Amino acid sequence: MPDAKALLPLIQKAFPHSQLLRSWPLSGGISATMVALELQHADGQTKKVIVRSHAHAGLAEKEYRLLQILQAQEIKAPAPYLLDQSGTTASLVIDYIEGEMCFTPADLDSHMRQMANQLALIHSLDLSPQDVSFLAQNNGKCVECSRERPFPNPNFPQETQIRARLAKADPPKPQHKSALLHGDFWPGNSLWQDGRLTAVIDWEDAQLGDPLIDLAQSRSEIAWIFGPEALESFSHCYQQRMPLDYTTLPYWDLCAALRQIRLVGDDLAGFADYFVGYGRTDITPQTIRQNLNIFINNALARLSP
Repeated sequence: MPDAKALLPLIQKAFPHSQLLRSWPLSGGISATMVALELQHADGQTKKVIVRSHAHAGLAEKEYRLLQILQAQEIKAPAPYLLDQSGTTASLVIDYIEGEMCFTPADLDSHMRQMANQLALIHSLDLSPQDVSFLAQNNGKCVECSRERPFPNPNFPQETQIRARLAKADPPKPQHKSALLHGDFWPGNSLWQDGRLTAVIDWEDAQLGDPLIDLAQSRSEIAWIFGPEALESFSHCYQQRMPLDYTTLPYWDLCAALRQIRLVGDDLAGFADYFVGYGRTDITPQTIRQNLNIFINNALARLSP
């Protein structure tokens, strides 16, 4: 974690004449390390910010530019204050939004509906007036199909079947207008307070492409974390908001399933342990395997021959 005192020159660039009151590390970041800072401005007002330090300067710049654009939209995303690329890592100073990851919502249906509404809003954005040339365009191919595993995952025997079915299926032709994709819209990238969604975070994987690609990835995550009923609630709400052609969704579901199989690997216990600290002792290797296999089997059954 970066030393808070070492960040003072960076903070002075973003907020001249401010003083550091306290700092604390934030967990959950994979692509970036995060430190929260509480500052006091010259007028006595206090403010909390986050410093995200990226090893990859390109990701930091992409996230900074996209967050700038999103501030003019209705998306719940943190405001960016500064991008500094002068050091060995690229640092991004963004707003601290009150809220925490929530995997034990009191009202699961409301939780799913708020997530679905926010994802639909992201996919509905009109970015034509903006310069988004810094965002890559997803070419509509299954990236996971090119990631061959040396050995089949014993927890998910359908992996071989998935690859065979996707190999026979033609990559879907673009059916929808290219949309902004978050790229990693899973429950761990949302912040909540008092049952209300306060922020969508970690935008470094954003790109442009068919919204079904993003939807499928979210579905695959929700399936094994919250189960089939929550997945149905999320999907139903999204589809009500987005009048799209969902014919190719099973294809993208299977691509997303391959990604989940790769990420989980053989460490189902490790994935389950992560959620213990968030009050989800009910997530076990067995439930992960069961729920993800249900998701896979449903997609295989829906995919056109």
